[in-house]
Amino acid sequence: MQIKFSIILPCYNEYRNLKLLIPEILNIFKNKSFEILVVDDNSSDQTTTKLKNDFNKNSKIKYILRKKNRSLGLSIKDGVIASKGKVVIVMDTDFNHKPTDLNKMLYLYETSSFDMICGSRFLKGGFSSTTFRHFTSLIFNYFLNFITKGKQTDNLSGFFIIKKNLISKMLTEIFYGYGEYYIRLLFYLQKTKISIKEIPVKYGARKYGISKSKLIAMFFLYTYHALKLLK
Repeated sequence: MQIKFSIILPCYNEYRNLKLLIPEILNIFKNKSFEILVVDDNSSDQTTTKLKNDFNKNSKIKYILRKKNRSLGLSIKDGVIASKGKVVIVMDTDFNHKPTDLNKMLYLYETSSFDMICGSRFLKGGFSSTTFRHFTSLIFNYFLNFITKGKQTDNLSGFFIIKKNLISKMLTEIFYGYGEYYIRLLFYLQKTKISIKEIPVKYGARKYGISKSKLIAMFFLYTYHALKLLK
């Protein structure tokens, strides 16, 4: 039977978070045709080994261990390539993206005809994990839309559901580097005729570990890659 949903979970040293997150995802999709792909960027906390031991009886969970060229974008690309589902779902693995919001996005996808559902912190009802992060990201998002002439309210979330065939031919062009891949994804998709729907999401607090994102460096990096799209 054709798998419908492929949930891609790119990670680096997120074992303790994934141990909690995966059961919640399993519960959300329990009555659906799905697979979970944990894409491990060669974690030093033995994420893959430990998860295989924890969920050794669950054939729905698959693992990709990337040993070279650590990259969020490339991890997602490898997950998409390995996926068997018609629909791809990408979310963070540190509870930044909340399972409750995933459930809402999934419901909207299944009850509508939209090609892509995106989570947005900047719609009414959405919010970032802290006030500082929210308003700095909001201002930066306005700046990104000014550069790219984009129309989406959140160019930075990386929390989305999309039909796999809509991105399968642009994987190399989009999925590399860090979180700026999502700016490229929305930039190119908005040039097509696909239908995109955003819904408000509230970022959760990281449960374990330390964030890999460095805010100032990230803004400079994302600006550079946004400007490259104009060439």
